[in-house]
Amino acid sequence: MNLAPTRRTVLGGLALAALPPCAPSQGAEAASRRIVTLDGLFTETLLAIGRVPVATANRPLYEKLTAVPALPAEVVDLGPLQEPNLELLQMLRPDLIVAATLQAQTQTALARIAPVIPFPTLAGAVPPLDHLRRMTLDLGRLAGREAAADALVSRTDLTLEAAHGRLAGRTARPVYIARLREDGRQVAMFGGKSTVGAVAARLGLANAWAGRQSGAGTAVAGIEDLAGTPDALFVHFDRGSETARALERLNGSPIWQALPFVRENRILALPVVHPNGGLPSAARFAGQLAARLPAEPA
Repeated sequence: MNLAPTRRTVLGGLALAALPPCAPSQGAEAASRRIVTLDGLFTETLLAIGRVPVATANRPLYEKLTAVPALPAEVVDLGPLQEPNLELLQMLRPDLIVAATLQAQTQTALARIAPVIPFPTLAGAVPPLDHLRRMTLDLGRLAGREAAADALVSRTDLTLEAAHGRLAGRTARPVYIARLREDGRQVAMFGGKSTVGAVAARLGLANAWAGRQSGAGTAVAGIEDLAGTPDALFVHFDRGSETARALERLNGSPIWQALPFVRENRILALPVVHPNGGLPSAARFAGQLAARLPAEPA
């Protein structure tokens, strides 16, 4: 089944229409642009379509939360997301700076160095996966990697479709998607507005978190708030020693021990995936769920 013409017509058209008016003219020079990214979401996407940015903000955060695709050693770390090193950035002489719209307070200074293309990192009213598809196509155009961007969109759609098929018969139980916090009293929850929440919904899973969520699809909940869906499976991301410390505190909590998914050992730890990452993160999370989600009892 070939979806490329429809995707080109719909998503490609939206991408061109949504491209900020300050974008440089497109042409053969796009493939040789020296691009700087000021958010890991853009870094992940560019690497996945075969373009290595000259520099990125907060390299350690990318390596902790995303990690795949790997960030080559030559990519310069510009420091904090909200306060990139402008002197270092100027020395790098980029042709283009891709920034989050939330970084508006630095864009005047950035624009003195190179043209700034702002992209929203939050989907807003747009479904999260549609937002990521559109952003991928836009970045592909800016980077001279349109065919690779379209291939990434196609590949992700096929991965999600395959994961949905593999999960047939295993989606009846709702899932909490969370990150454990070291205090042992609260957890970070991911709702339907997050990338991972949107992936779960695409795979046919109901999100057990019915509480409020931010524009990024996140919420901080007390562990007592997790009793509202007694038949749920609890899925969390294993962050190594941080998660081990959280579990040590949680295991000493009578409230935690009383939760049905704890009593019945319905807890699934998955490798770290950026909960609001790009299409590669979405595909990786889908694959993990398809491979690890337990079968429903007979």
